[in-house]
Amino acid sequence: MARHLKEKNKIKIKKWKIIAFSIFLIIFLFAFINLLRWFIYNKKTDNLIDNMIEIGFSNQSENTENVENPINFENLKNINSDVVGWIKIENTEINYPIVKTTDNDYYLHRDINKEYNTCGWIFMDYKNSKDFIDKNTVIYGHNIKSGLMFEPLQKIINNELGNNIIIEIYTETEKLNYKVFSSYIEEPEDYAIKSNIVTEEEQSKYITEMLKRSSISYNLIPNKSDKLLTLSTCDNTGNKRILIHSVYIGGEKYNK
Repeated sequence: MARHLKEKNKIKIKKWKIIAFSIFLIIFLFAFINLLRWFIYNKKTDNLIDNMIEIGFSNQSENTENVENPINFENLKNINSDVVGWIKIENTEINYPIVKTTDNDYYLHRDINKEYNTCGWIFMDYKNSKDFIDKNTVIYGHNIKSGLMFEPLQKIINNELGNNIIIEIYTETEKLNYKVFSSYIEEPEDYAIKSNIVTEEEQSKYITEMLKRSSISYNLIPNKSDKLLTLSTCDNTGNKRILIHSVYIGGEKYNK
């Protein structure tokens, strides 16, 4: 009888070991597949960015008398008609075409070719004008740990770029320069990314609040009539949001 119980217990233990090993194997395979997918999409996005830079900066001219747009929007729009601009920040890897569609979800998991991609793309808030004429234009991008998309915004938050940071925006007709006046990490909320400011009174209140939140002093106070540009991404935890607010300081028109 005792021998029978002993054998029975051995069988139970063996079964539990098999179950435990199976669970471990499933978890391992799931983690491995996710890691593999992450690597594949990151590599694909990295190659895609290089390709966009090559295509986007293909405007070449020997005519030095006219100011010409360095971005070839014709080439970019042949790839994706949703392209509305190009963003570049010196001393960072941020150098991308900006897209815009009818909602803020589409490009969260699609690249500039409109193909599924966990890295997404850099996109403008759907409520904003593509001509950057709103009181506050908002641009979003993922924080990809490998350094892609808006991950380099952490350099601004960490004060690695100093307090004289210029964000360059290229449109089809002009180059727009914005200077950072506020940066911080915040819980997700709609006010920080308010893209539908209408009156100067609203703008004034918004500027005051963003200056108050800033973790770094930029010694710059925008006027209520100024146009703003806000960049938004997640922090490393994915629970909070990195916000970078900048003000238009001038630019140049391009000859068509």
